[in-house]
Amino acid sequence: MSKTGKFFLWFALVGALAAVGIGIALVLQYTETRKVLVDTQTAKHLDEQIIAKDNKDIAGLNADKADLTSKLATANSNITDLNSQLATAQQQAKDAAAALQTANAATKTLQDTLDGINKTLNGRTADELVNDEAKALSDLQAAQAEQKILQDNLQESQTEVATLQDALRRSKTASMPPGISGKVTFVDPVWNFVILDVGIAAGVVPNGELIVYRGNNFMGKVRVTKVDNNDAVAEIMPDIKGNIQIGDKVIN
Repeated sequence: MSKTGKFFLWFALVGALAAVGIGIALVLQYTETRKVLVDTQTAKHLDEQIIAKDNKDIAGLNADKADLTSKLATANSNITDLNSQLATAQQQAKDAAAALQTANAATKTLQDTLDGINKTLNGRTADELVNDEAKALSDLQAAQAEQKILQDNLQESQTEVATLQDALRRSKTASMPPGISGKVTFVDPVWNFVILDVGIAAGVVPNGELIVYRGNNFMGKVRVTKVDNNDAVAEIMPDIKGNIQIGDKVIN
């Protein structure tokens, strides 16, 4: 074999060995790369699991945080309510203390009043004092009523006296004016008097005499013994003819 043939054979052998070496290197590199890829995918999967777990944990923490935030808000609200209740209770306690002080003062005043009443009672019971007061009031009212009656009687008596005095004055200074006309309204044959429906207003005066007629018949006379403003009492004179009746006419 020539040197050139040997060279090419040697070159081919070297190239084949190189190719084999390169192939082995490539196979080893592929294997390594595949292992790295598998390891990388495995690591990625583990990372994804870890991330998922971390996300789940974060979600749980966020939920716990939200729950804690809600509980904190509730706790703050409860604290506010408790503070308000405390303030109300303190104010009520203050008001109760003031009311107690007022009640104590009122109690002392009432006790002083009671002591004064007991001193005034001087051994008598309250019922006895009330009964005495009621009796005194009743006696006072009775006395006032009696006084009113007496005052009314006095007024009537004074009025009657004035009327009689005026009638007496008129009977002494002048006779009854002509034209008096009235009627008999009552007859008492036992006591021999009549009541007439005319009085001072018509000019009738005590001791004045009036003629009694029944229709056109002359019955006799009556003499006035007592006179008021609109009526009069008269005695029946002895010369009367027959019995005077209610409705008989009287004139002067």
